[in-house]
Amino acid sequence: MALSDEELREAVVAFNASGGNKQKAADALGIKRETFRDRYRAAEKKGMVKPALVEFPELADESEPIEEVIDRMTRNFERAKKAHDARKWFPIKIRDNKPIGILFMGDPHLDDNGCHWPLLREHIDIAKSTEGMFAVNVGDVGNDWGGRLIKKYADQDASVHTARRLVEWLLLESGVSWLVWLHGNHQHMGDSSALHEQMNKRYGTQRVPMLDWEARFTLQFANGVEFRINAAHDFAGNSMWNPVHGVVKAAKFGNDIDVLVCGHKHNWAVSQWEQAEQGNAPLMIRVRGYKHLDGFARRIGKYEQDEGQSILVVFDPNATTQAARCQAFVDVKKGAEYLEWLRR
Repeated sequence: MALSDEELREAVVAFNASGGNKQKAADALGIKRETFRDRYRAAEKKGMVKPALVEFPELADESEPIEEVIDRMTRNFERAKKAHDARKWFPIKIRDNKPIGILFMGDPHLDDNGCHWPLLREHIDIAKSTEGMFAVNVGDVGNDWGGRLIKKYADQDASVHTARRLVEWLLLESGVSWLVWLHGNHQHMGDSSALHEQMNKRYGTQRVPMLDWEARFTLQFANGVEFRINAAHDFAGNSMWNPVHGVVKAAKFGNDIDVLVCGHKHNWAVSQWEQAEQGNAPLMIRVRGYKHLDGFARRIGKYEQDEGQSILVVFDPNATTQAARCQAFVDVKKGAEYLEWLRR
């Protein structure tokens, strides 16, 4: 279809208004650059373009065409949405019907001078030597100081290099059978989440799901019984009277969750009651973690708790009551003995 003189004049006017930039002129007219170029050339042939006193070179535009930017951002969102949805209540399959235990490991802070290594080593030994026991790390595996707090490395004996070796040991060499590994606020502070995920790639064919802050997953046993677990570094909500206030909120507003666990605040508690409206009796747990001898806590008047660094939950797919489906043990050794007896 032939171009009208009006279209050609519009092209000339837009070109002059853009200061001689064809891409800007095309954008102003809402047409592609190639379409504008054809119109401008047609205008030149018709003598509508007055020769300029100065002729400038046409420089290539280094910017990515906006249509390509939009296409790329569309693909990125679709990929990110698919990954996000895949992490909503992802399944972990158990190939038999025997009870299992999950050690919900509180914030380890492996490189801190106050890390309770004697007890942590004991719990690791129990986890790796007890058949049917797995573990979930709720975050803050290392101090990972960053920002203005990076100066805190001067207050600890372990260097950054040593800290990373300790994390790698816990993930890859400790013998613990990890189910899930969460990134806590200290991983955000030190920007170490990506480094942990690179370590995870060395795990072999079975990689541990690593998630930011929270994981929602189901244990699916061979007999069809499922347990819904919501583990987070912390849940929103605080109360000086109830250390599991945020956990209770998550259970109340959640969807038939069997076990909810978090850490972060370096105190512990276990609570359970029947929610008649949901037809379940969720275990609501906060784990203390292994950081002791905390000078900051002492200066703000906090008393340190001695127990609850990690809490073992035994899941029984053969239980006949809600309360018996999941049982929590603050004494990890006693819980492991119960798990062994139950599996026999």
